[in-house]
Amino acid sequence: MIAALRTTLATVLVVLGCWFAPTATTTATATAASTPAECDPLDLDNPTAVREHADAVTDVFAGKVSDVEPRTSVGGGEGKANQGDEPSDGSSDGPTGAPDTPDRRITRWQHTVVVDIPFRSELQPGNRVLVVTEPSGEPGGLGRLDVKATYVFFVSGEQGMNHLIAETCGGTTKVGALSAEQRDRLAEALDEQTTEETAPDYSLSPPDDGARSNPSLGRLAAPGAALALIGVLGLLLLARINSRRA
Repeated sequence: MIAALRTTLATVLVVLGCWFAPTATTTATATAASTPAECDPLDLDNPTAVREHADAVTDVFAGKVSDVEPRTSVGGGEGKANQGDEPSDGSSDGPTGAPDTPDRRITRWQHTVVVDIPFRSELQPGNRVLVVTEPSGEPGGLGRLDVKATYVFFVSGEQGMNHLIAETCGGTTKVGALSAEQRDRLAEALDEQTTEETAPDYSLSPPDDGARSNPSLGRLAAPGAALALIGVLGLLLLARINSRRA
């Protein structure tokens, strides 16, 4: 009797194990698929990488985050989140700091940034601009940036928009205090050579008729000889007319 019970119990355990194993595998696969793709941080000392990221956006500048405001979805629209919901220590989420706020209603973070050094931008030092990021759990979400921190922003905007957008793989990088050496390297890497003249795309070749570059003496004398002949013929014609009159 005991042996039969043990056999039955072992069979039940095997069946349960086979039942839950695929479910766990499927759950793990789904979780991995829903995880946003990661990208390596931009190396600001690599001029080639800096230029590639800059060519993919509309503005590149260094600036300091002066304020951050979470925006939440409210009744199908969007509104300002309660200040008590956001972290009070100035931390950020995603690749820049602490985990995102527990409020899952947040649809984006709106940062007020003071422009320090424009590298490729029509913005001027001292200008204030809104830089928007999505929560770090969203695809392309950079998360909340640190208040009072300096970043090199690689952002994009469109005509009519009142803000610029920064994404996690766009190149926006926290730099702390931007040194003069870093500033000069970035300025050199992002310098747009708009006044550089390109060589004309043509080459000289010999004439198709085989003419030499220097005309021959006969060619130079031909027009004068023709004029002289015309003059002689004219004189002969006048002399004949005068002889007939005489």
